[in-house]
Order: sequence, then C-alpha cells, then structure tokens
Amino acid sequence: MSVPDLQATDFAEFFISVWSRPPFAWQQALAERVLGGDAVGPPWPEAIALPTASGKTACMDVAVFALAAQAPRLAAGQTITAPRRVFFVVDRRVIVDEAYERAKKLAEKLEGAKEGILKRVADNLRQIAHGETIGFDKKELLPLAVHALRGGMYRSEAWARNPLQPTIVASTVDQIGSRLLFRAYGRGSGTWPIYAGLVANDSLILLDEAHCAQPFLQTLRAVRRFQTWAQEPLRRCFHPVVMSATPPVDIEDRFEDTSEEPLDPDHPLGRRQRASKPARLRPVKNATRNRATNAMAKDLAEAAQDLVDEERRAIVVFVNRVATARETRRLLTADYGDRAVLLTGRMRPVDKDAVVQRLKDMKLQSDCSESRVLTEPIIVVATQTLEVGADLDFDGLVTECASLDALRQRFGRLNRMGRAIEAQAVILGPADQNGTATDGPEKKKPKQKDDDPVYGSALAATWKWLNERKDENGEIDFGIANLDRHLPKGESLNKLNAPSPDAPVMLPAHVDCWAQTAPQPSPSPDVALFLHGPREGAADVQVCWRADLDLTNEETRKHALESLSLCPPSSSETLPVPIYVFKRWLVEKDAEDSSADVESIQTATDTDEIDSFIAAHSVIRWRGAETNLKDVTTKLGDIRPGDVIVIPTAHPGSRNRLGDLPPDSDVDVGDRAYRLTRAKPILRLHPELVKAWPEGVAAKAAACELLKDLGRKYEDDPDAVADVVHDFLSELSERLPERWSWLSRSASELREEFPRSRLRHEVRIIGGKSLILVGRRRIRELTQEADHFSDEDDAAASGISHKNGRPVRLCTHLPGVEAFARLHARGCGLPEDLIEAVASAGVLHDLGKADPRFQALLRGGVPWSGGEPLAKSARMPRTSAARDHARAASRYPKGGRHELLSVRLAESAPTLLPKRDELRDLTLHLVASHHGHCRPFAPVVVDEKPVSVEYTLRGQRMHWSRPTGLERLDSGVADRYWRLVRRYGWWGLALLEALLRLADWRRSEWEETHNDDE
Repeated sequence: MSVPDLQATDFAEFFISVWSRPPFAWQQALAERVLGGDAVGPPWPEAIALPTASGKTACMDVAVFALAAQAPRLAAGQTITAPRRVFFVVDRRVIVDEAYERAKKLAEKLEGAKEGILKRVADNLRQIAHGETIGFDKKELLPLAVHALRGGMYRSEAWARNPLQPTIVASTVDQIGSRLLFRAYGRGSGTWPIYAGLVANDSLILLDEAHCAQPFLQTLRAVRRFQTWAQEPLRRCFHPVVMSATPPVDIEDRFEDTSEEPLDPDHPLGRRQRASKPARLRPVKNATRNRATNAMAKDLAEAAQDLVDEERRAIVVFVNRVATARETRRLLTADYGDRAVLLTGRMRPVDKDAVVQRLKDMKLQSDCSESRVLTEPIIVVATQTLEVGADLDFDGLVTECASLDALRQRFGRLNRMGRAIEAQAVILGPADQNGTATDGPEKKKPKQKDDDPVYGSALAATWKWLNERKDENGEIDFGIANLDRHLPKGESLNKLNAPSPDAPVMLPAHVDCWAQTAPQPSPSPDVALFLHGPREGAADVQVCWRADLDLTNEETRKHALESLSLCPPSSSETLPVPIYVFKRWLVEKDAEDSSADVESIQTATDTDEIDSFIAAHSVIRWRGAETNLKDVTTKLGDIRPGDVIVIPTAHPGSRNRLGDLPPDSDVDVGDRAYRLTRAKPILRLHPELVKAWPEGVAAKAAACELLKDLGRKYEDDPDAVADVVHDFLSELSERLPERWSWLSRSASELREEFPRSRLRHEVRIIGGKSLILVGRRRIRELTQEADHFSDEDDAAASGISHKNGRPVRLCTHLPGVEAFARLHARGCGLPEDLIEAVASAGVLHDLGKADPRFQALLRGGVPWSGGEPLAKSARMPRTSAARDHARAASRYPKGGRHELLSVRLAESAPTLLPKRDELRDLTLHLVASHHGHCRPFAPVVVDEKPVSVEYTLRGQRMHWSRPTGLERLDSGVADRYWRLVRRYGWWGLALLEALLRLADWRRSEWEETHNDDE
C-alpha cells in the first residue's frame, strides 16, 4: 500500500484545512522541531513556555501530524517513534471540556476527509492503527479517536481498546495520574496494569499550566527516569511536556516563541499580548478577622458594578474563598438577578456543566467574543476554579489580590482575544497588606500577614510589589507584553508565586508496591500524595440529596437503603463540603465556608469539639454494597473525611448552607446523574420527584395517580401497573422543555429496551410508595465507543451475545487472539523475539477452558459430551445466581481460574513455548496474568476433585490431571513476575500484558459480530 510522505512544510496546509487559518509561527516551529527531533535531539521539549491565549492546545495538532508523518516507517519495516496517545491534562475541577471539544473537531475533520492534505493525514493514521489487516472493515477504523476522562461523567475506557490507535484523551491529574501509578480511580484492580502500560508507553502528556500541578510534574519526571531501570527496557517513547508561561526554573529544554508575531499589533497574537489591561489597585479597609468576608464582598460587588457600562457588559469577579464568592454573588443579585452567576468548586458537576454551557450559550467563549452582542450585563463570580483552562473572554475583571502567578492566570480571562475595547480591571487587597494605615485613630502600621493558607507569603509580597509599580493613577498594566517587561527574575519571581507542595520522593519501593496489583500489598502508598503533594487542612465529605428517602424509623430506613442500592450516588451529583462545615450544619450551628477552592489546600478547622454532639438530622454514610442500617447515623463522630453522605431533601437548610446549587436546579438529580455517570437510563417514581416534573405533561397526572396506594395496586395486578408505566414512558418520550430533555431521553431509552411484556419483571416497588425502573443497556452516545472492559471472571469472560448466538470454538479463538497479539506487538515496534513470545501467549492463553467441567459450565451446567471445546458460549449463565447453579452442576471449583490450568497445559508441551528461558518466562506470565491475576501471586483455588484435561494444539498433545498448585509460594509464579519486572521494567511488563489482554478483548469483540462457527 502506498503511503504518502508528509513533511514539516506540509503542516501549515494541514492546519489551514482544519481551522481555516494559518498556524502561528511558534506552532509551525514546534512542528518542525518535533518532526526533526530524531536528528537534532529529543523531539518534544520539556517545557513549552508561552503565555495564556497563545493557542497552546494546537500542540495536539502538532502531535497528530507528527504521528501521521511516520506512517512510511511502517512500510519500510521501521518502528513508529512518535507517541500514539496524547493526554491533555489540566488540574482543575471544571476544565477538560475545551480541549476535548477542540480535539473532537479535529477528529471529525479527519474522519470525513475526502481529498487533499486531510485525507493524506487520515489515511496515514488509519495505516498506523493497523486494524484492517485482521478483519476489521476499513470503514470501522478511526484515523483519530478522542475521549474525555473527568469526574461526574461516564468514564468509558474505550480509549484503551486498541494499543495502536492514534488517540487524544483530555483528562485530569487524578484520572491520568492514578492510571499511570497502577491505581486507576474508579476502576477494578484487574485492569490497572493495562492502563499503566498504555499511559507510560507511546505517549505524550501535555500538562497544561503545570504551576498548578507541580507534584504531578515531579511524579512524571520520576516515572520517565524509572523507565530506564530495566535490563532490557522496551524504549517506547514517554514525553511529559509542561505548558506554562512560568515553567519550573530547573527545566532547561524550553520551547519559546522567538518570532515577531507577539510584537505585531496587526497579528492575532500581537493583539492578544499587546492588549492593555489596566488594573486599579484598591485597598479594602476593615477586611480583617470576622469582618473579612463581608467587607471584601461589599467592595468586590461595588467594583464590579462600577465597571459595567455600554461597552463592558461581561464582567468576571475572582475571589479567594468560597464564602466570599457566595456573599459577593448575593449582593449582586439585588441588581442583576440571575445574571449574577456563581461558579465554585462547591457545585455538583451536573450543575457546573449547566452553568458553563449557559455562559457559552451567551457567547462568552473566546471564539465568539468579537461578534457577541450582550443586551444586558452578566457578572460571573468565581473562585480559583475558573482560573485555568476555561476559554472565556470578559470585558472587565475584578479580583482579590492573590499570588502573582494566580493573578496572571486570572487576567488571561480579560480581553483574551485582544479586542479593540477599553478593558478595565480592579485588584482589591486588604489595607493592612500594603503598608497603608487603617482607619483607626492611631494610624499605626499593622503587622504584615504572610500566612495565607493558599498563597502563603506570596500574597502580601505580590500586593507590595504591585503597589511599588503602580503609576500616578494607582494602576498597573496586566497586559502580557507590558507585564513581562517588569517581571523580576529567578528567586525574586518565585517569592511572588504561590508555594507549591512537593510530591514525596518516589522510590523504587513505592513502584514495587504499586505494580503489585493482584493481590495488592497492605499497606500501599497513597498515590494521591504523588499527584497533589501533601494536603493541608480539613478534608471534604461528598454530599448529595435524595427526595425519596425517609429516615424516621427502621422500616423506612430499610426502604431508603433499598432505593439507594438501585440508584447509588453518582460522582456528578455530589459536591465537596469541608467536614467542619458539614458537622456544624448537622448540629444546627453556623459555619462559614472560609476554605479556598484549590483541591490540594484547604483551611483547617478543628471539629473534635463537636464530635460528641448528636445531630439534629439523620444522614446516610454511603459505603456501596456494604452500607447497612448502622450507616444511618446522627453521630458526628461516625463521619470521616472522604465519606459520601446522602441527605433527604426534607432536611431543612442544607441546600443553601452546604453547596452552591443554582436557583433553578433540582435538589435531587439522582436519575440524571446516574445516566451521565453509568451511561444507563433509570427512572424513579416517587411523589416528591414527580411533583417536580414540568406542568402540562399528561404523564405527570398518570404517575401521581399510579403512586396513590401503589403497593396494593401492584399486589392486585402487576400487569396493570406495568401497562401504566409503559404508557407514560411513551408520553415522556415526547419533546419536553430543554431542562427536562434528559428525562425525555431516559424514558425513550427505557421504552425501547423494555417492551410492555417485560416491564412487569423489571419494575421494583419500594415500600409500597415508589417505583424504580433501571435500564441495562449502555447508552451509545455517552460511551463514545463500544466499551468492552471489565474485571472479567471466568463466567463473564466466556459468555457471548452476538446477534446469531453461535458459540466460539477454542480452535478458532486461540489463533485469532494470536494474530491480534502479534499485530499489537509488531505495531509497537518490539524486537522479533518479543513479538513471538507475546504471540505464543495468545495461542496458549485459554487452553484451560478445555477442562470438561468448564465446558459444562459454558453450557449452563449441562455435562459435556465431547467434541471440539468451546471458548465462548451464548448459554453461559448471565446472573450471579444462575452461574452459581451452573457451577455446582458442572462441579467446576469455586473461584476456578482457567488461566492457571492454561499455564500447566502449556508447560506440558515445551515445544510450543519459546526456547530462551526469559522468553519462556514471559509467555507463561502473560498466560497466567491475562485476567489481571498473578501480579505477583496466583489466586487460591481449592480443587478437591481434579479431572484429567487433554488438548491437542498444532500436533502437540497437552495433559494435566492434578490441582495446578500455582497458589503455592514455591510455585515460581511470584519469582517469575519479579524476574520479568527487573528485565522489562514496571511499565514495560505492564505494556506487554496489555498487548495480549487487548488482543483477547479485540478478538472477542470481532467474534461478537463476525463469528461463523458451527
């Protein structure tokens, strides 16, 4: 197949074809460096030192183009050295969506390309993805896959489906960092090595504004160093790149814009960087101690109102404390109503997403700022949560003084695009931090404070530095070009920047612990320390509300727990509340949320003094499946940092005192959150929930009528209840107001999944007062792609549900996996001997399924009568109870692991294994670990009545008739694991495992739709 050559000189044409404008000079220069990296040094710099609004997200375009340019290497039998996976990482609670949307537009352009440079790039990327060589249709191949991983949404792992697929992932420090360190948040331990192997190999990590994520940057650099700690490192690329106007001073390899464009007033970059942003310095008197919040909020609100005029209609107010933000917004609502918008980290993700979308609908994003017309002012009051990553453009800005680096980020939201307007700003600082006198009669110079819990001494130092440089009008210009001329250097600048915690020094012993994923050692280092550094102060609890809970007596509490088990709390409906604020609310005491909105820093407040109190209201400590009646509590001492707390909406005062819920938002958003987080529809019917449905919907009256004496109706005629539910699912499927569109979609999805005849068996009646219907199918639009990843047990790994329902024979599954494994290994540029070792594991991995008892299990417990063994069967039981029954009937040992028997059978046919000891070790380990076990110990399986197992593969007879014994400490399984870790490295071995396991999953995916076995 002919593969077109792409040169660095083609990047401009590619960029224009995607974005309809030429790249900036620095973007073209970076493309030239990256494409020429092999000859002149590392392709990617350690730091890209550019100011805000420079277009740094275009680094993703450079990475994709550079990868496409390497496609000819495949045709020449050479290795791809450019990263296949690009991770765009930002450390804030609101942030990844802009990068994701931009990457998605790029992917859509490539997928739809019919001619020209875009088609050449797309064809090269498809060639790199390799899929058509194994039977996938070319139309099924994406030139570029794009995914988002963040809290409050369904976390599909389809980004990890194909290790050769060019991919962009927009995500957060927590999501990517936990995967890198073998502890993927929110995922089962069986898949941890896969994610670690993929994040640490063939990858580029673009860490945006790394001054906000200094600990994670240190961790990335440690991982890069440790990847060389191997006897035979795989040498796959891993490029951590910092993107920041102020990268760490110890980074020498910095890429900067050396062109004249930032100086050209007629160039977009010049307009942005030369734009004047005059900021008036304004001391706030009396902003000390218990008067600080009210005094600061009053002046912030007044300053914002003063900025509003015919030209300046979009104003942003930045504050340092949650309490100040709330009070400022409250003051502004008197004049501006719902056009005073609050945005803090004390919001539920589902609400925060709605607020950000509202701002975008008002054309506040940068690419709309030139053409937007606001007929009325809008004032956004935000904490640190809006500092970084939100691509919004305001006409005026008011901010509390902070450290200089934080102020520079905040001013990046003011006239971001360099429009021809008179942008104005005000910086407010306490009068006692600039050396001016207070309003007291003695006019004494107060003692300077340098103990701010977020900014340390940098706040006072910055306020002093600003006052020393203000002009005769009391202003300082925060325009990028102007400010750069006045910035100090080296340590003097560091004193003005916020202190950043250091991650602990990562030692080999730490990585040894993390890499042991099955079973996990105890204790194990907390990866959070290596992502955010030591956390100071009081921790949070996560709070959500439910309207269908009644905790007044033991019976209603049981019903409440049953309802929660069907619709568990989701990340998108919870919000963080400092534990001292929450406990004081429980005992009906006032507690101002004086904490900041930076994830790793909070204000400490002692809660021990009230832990002995009894709360005025019962709440539920949600602990997943382990939650019981003891977790319904009024004891403050029971509540611990990190707990998920569920509050009945009937409890008074919680909405306004614990979180920042928009006025038009429902308190109970459980159904909506469940759909977003789990990608499945659900419908809870309860009088309080139905009451909130929009008026004029016929289904509302029907639902209210149904809920009257629901328990008796269901006992008398469950079919009649199911009919009513089906009817109003149809009515709800009709178009509802935008705010309720999720309900319309959920109803439509449930109606499509459950025909009238099935509903009777799907509805759940809770306490005779509420009804719950839970969908089983994942919603395709929320999963981004088919998602086949799970911690597979023997049963789940061997069922099949393809449309023709035919079984998959072992003799076709094994060579199919072998082909994918060889493809993955060769595509990743492994040496030929390693390629064959991985491929050998592919053809041997499921031999243990030849056990006659396993064959009976595949058939639902029916004894196997001989013939060709199966690898998968549509008759494999799907429910836990059915699997237990089938296992007992088949006499397959409880907790049996077919991969352990596969190892023993493979050992009985040494000619099918590689000859060299280290490669034989690798093949056997890959077989043993292909469901996530044996890292380092094999699970204990008690097989009291083993049977004789035989299988012939490629003319070689294999046999085993005893318990495997691999759980024994002297079995060699753990020793083999550690030998391989030392040979290939922690992340190298994880990648080799991923290549086989993903080959197994991809072959299974293919069998779901292409299987023709008889």
